[in-house]
Amino acid sequence: MTKFFYALVFFTLFSVGAEAQNFLDLAGYSFSSKESYVKAEPQVLEAATYLYTTPIASDNLNRLIASQFILKWMEGTEYTFNVDSKMTDLTEGSTDLFGMYLAGMAKVVLENKETPLADAVIHEQVKQMLVDYCKDPAHHAKPNKKLKKLMK
Repeated sequence: MTKFFYALVFFTLFSVGAEAQNFLDLAGYSFSSKESYVKAEPQVLEAATYLYTTPIASDNLNRLIASQFILKWMEGTEYTFNVDSKMTDLTEGSTDLFGMYLAGMAKVVLENKETPLADAVIHEQVKQMLVDYCKDPAHHAKPNKKLKKLMK
């Protein structure tokens, strides 16, 4: 019976670990050409989606890698991203929220590749994504006053 219990525990742990998102391969991804940025778009979208579906945690290596990968992609892609006072007001010095905002911009742009969106439209969509993310207490996001007001 004990062997069965240990086998069951091992199988359960292995199954959970096998389904967990793993972005370690992205850490070494090299953006070396225009094509490499285009080729990475599905992974960028997957990483952004991952960030918006997992809690903020400083010890989550996958979140860190996903965030860094998105940022590196944003620096060299042909898409342009406007970092303005609307963005900084909304994230108000929070590096976690700032990273989520950047991920949201990448997600919105990539989900709307066929119809380029104006900066204001992108901002509104990302703002709503942040509000929805912060509303879920399981995400451990710490909304600032502006986000709290929008959450009501």
